[in-house]
Amino acid sequence: MKKSVMRYWILCGCMLLTLVSCEQIFLEEEAGDDPVSIFEEAWEFADREYSFFAFKGIDWDDAYLRYRPLIQDNTSEEELFDVLADMLFELRDGHVNLRSSFNLSRNWEWYLNSPENFNASVLERNYYQREQQFVGSLVIREFGEVGYIRYGSFSSPLADDDIDLVIQKFQDKKGIIFDVRNNGGGSLGNVFRLVRRFTDATRTLAIQREKNGPGPTDFTEWKGFSISPEGPMQYTKPVIILTNRRCYSATTFFCTMMEALPNVTLVGDTTGGGGGAPSGTELANGWTIRVSTTQLGTVDGFNVEDGLPPDIRIDMDPELEANGIDSMLEFALEELD
Repeated sequence: MKKSVMRYWILCGCMLLTLVSCEQIFLEEEAGDDPVSIFEEAWEFADREYSFFAFKGIDWDDAYLRYRPLIQDNTSEEELFDVLADMLFELRDGHVNLRSSFNLSRNWEWYLNSPENFNASVLERNYYQREQQFVGSLVIREFGEVGYIRYGSFSSPLADDDIDLVIQKFQDKKGIIFDVRNNGGGSLGNVFRLVRRFTDATRTLAIQREKNGPGPTDFTEWKGFSISPEGPMQYTKPVIILTNRRCYSATTFFCTMMEALPNVTLVGDTTGGGGGAPSGTELANGWTIRVSTTQLGTVDGFNVEDGLPPDIRIDMDPELEANGIDSMLEFALEELD
C-alpha cells in the first residue's frame, strides 16, 4: 500500500516537472530572439492586428511563404530587418513601421509619385511678405476679404485661445482658406478642436470601425463621429481647404470631417490617406513594430485609407510656380473673393 502511494506521488512529481519543463520551453520559444522567432513574431502580429488585408486585397499567407525561406538561424540583424521591412512594405501603409536601434522602415510611396503641389518658399517670398501673423502653431494672413490659415502639423500644440483669436479675427471675412498641404498628421485631439469651430450644429462627420478578431474581416460595427460646436463662436461661411498627397493620417481625418460640412470645399490633390489608427508592440529582440488597426470612412461609406479625393482637383502650375505664383492658392482666392 505504502509503495503504491509512493509511486503515485513520484508519478505526480514527474508529471509536475514535465509540465513545468514544457511551460519553460513554451515561454522560451515565445520569447525567443533568434532570427526565425523574430520573423514569426512580426508576421503573426501583423496577421492578427492589421486592418486592411481585405480592403487592399493582400494575401498575407502568401507573403509568409515568400519571405520566410529568406530567414535562417545565422541571418544577421541587418538582413533580418531588411527582409521584414520588404515584407511590411507590401502593406502599402505609411502607418506600418519597423524600428530598430539602427534603422526605421516605412512605405513612403503614397506621395512620392505625385506632384508636390506645395512650395513654402513661394508662400514666404510672394504671399506672406512679412504680413503674416503667428498665432501659436497657426500662420494667418489677410488677403482682402479672405482669411488664410496655414497649419503645418497636427502634432504642433493648438490652444483654444489661439483658435478663438483667429475665428474672431476672420469672422467678418467672406471666406477662409485653410492650407494643410504637407501636413503629415499628428494629434486627433487637435482635429476635433478645430472642427468644432466650423460646425453650426451637432453632426456625424465620419465613421470608424476597429479590428476585433484574428480574421481579416473581424471588425466592430461602424461607429459615427459626432461633433458639436464649442467655443465662443463658429465660422460657418465658405471654407476652402488646400490639400496635396502629403496630407496624411490626422490630416486626412481633418479633411474627411470638414468635407462633410455644407460650407467646406476641398481643393487640390487627393490626400495621402492613412485612415487606420496605428497600434504597436515590442518584439523579443527589442525592436518595435506598428500596424494600422482601425478603418476610417466618410459618412456615406467611402474608405479613405488610400486618400480622400478633393471636390475640385487642381495642381500647381510649374511655370507659374517658377514665377512665384501658387496657382492653387490663387484659385482659392478667386473662388472666395
